[in-house]
Amino acid sequence: MGILYAGFFLIDFDLVVVNPLLVPVSHDLGTSLRTVTLALTAYLLLFGILQPAHGIVSDAVGRVPVLRVALLGIGVGNAIAALSPDVGTLIAGRSIAGAFGAALIPLTLAYVGESVPVEVRQRTMAGLLAVGALGTAASTVVAGALTELASWRLALVPVAVAGPVLALLYGRLPETVTRTAARTPLREILRGGWLRFLVAFAVVEGAAMLGFFNFFNAALQVHGHGVLTAGLVTSAYGLAALAGGALVGAVESKVSQAAMFATGGTLLCASFTVAAYRQSAAGILIASALAGIALSVGQSTIQTWGVEVARPGTLGTVASLVACAVFTGAAAGTAAVGGLATAGGFGRLFAVAAAVTVPVTVVGAAARVRFARGLDIARASRESQ
Repeated sequence: MGILYAGFFLIDFDLVVVNPLLVPVSHDLGTSLRTVTLALTAYLLLFGILQPAHGIVSDAVGRVPVLRVALLGIGVGNAIAALSPDVGTLIAGRSIAGAFGAALIPLTLAYVGESVPVEVRQRTMAGLLAVGALGTAASTVVAGALTELASWRLALVPVAVAGPVLALLYGRLPETVTRTAARTPLREILRGGWLRFLVAFAVVEGAAMLGFFNFFNAALQVHGHGVLTAGLVTSAYGLAALAGGALVGAVESKVSQAAMFATGGTLLCASFTVAAYRQSAAGILIASALAGIALSVGQSTIQTWGVEVARPGTLGTVASLVACAVFTGAAAGTAAVGGLATAGGFGRLFAVAAAVTVPVTVVGAAARVRFARGLDIARASRESQ
């Protein structure tokens, strides 16, 4: 698990490393904030849509080799971005990083689903999310410090170096996939009604949970705070997610999955409401902390749900489909509100985020209750036979 935690830390570091750089890059390369935001949107979009491809390949050839190639690709993409002479090359480099990084989250979750006992699975999922969120916190601080002390380009170097190193270390992991001649076709996998619902729902849930918070850092910078200060404030997201992971471990056996998701959604809505009211350091600090706890409590429910709907031999594909939907939704969310960010309308941006989160919370919690009832009925039927 130590190696997997390191990979999760790295991919979450990479996911948000551009967030503190949006304003400095726009100044350095002489382009608009909206154009630079395309580096974030392109990363998230490719990170989302290519996850099923990685999942299908890993179901056939194994998790470990796909993960190792992905880590190498992340390193190459960030090296290109760090050396970019213009915004187009920056976007291309980050796109490469997103395309390869797409493998890390779903295949790690699939690996855990195949190797960790069910009674501690959500605790492990929450632990991964918490470690990843710690990577998010470290990313904002490190990127802010390197940008203020030297250059925004140096903020991309840690992943460019660590990716290939971890690719070597991942060679120590035992493979969990048993290679067989026949694999379940994608059209058969998608026949499950709950999987179709979960994929569709995860698009909107991803925009709420992983899309809009990306603008917390930029909101602080636009309101006059330095890159390092903004990074320190928004690092509360990762630290709070770590606390949220501990909370999940303490209550997972006592609280239903529906209640967990409802709690996460409520905290996220509160986060965006606070950020909409005031984009001061104190306001964004509170919003970041609430969003971090929401990630561990709410998002771990979605990941566990994906494991539960997967049939034997399809977990890599199912996990990647769900993750694809989540990050495609996140990309769509950042693109949809990019204009508000460029105009400095962060209050309206976070108000939109809060409004989107309300129906996501209600629908997700209700669906999780219904899904749990179906599991109970199926279990009772098997026991009666």
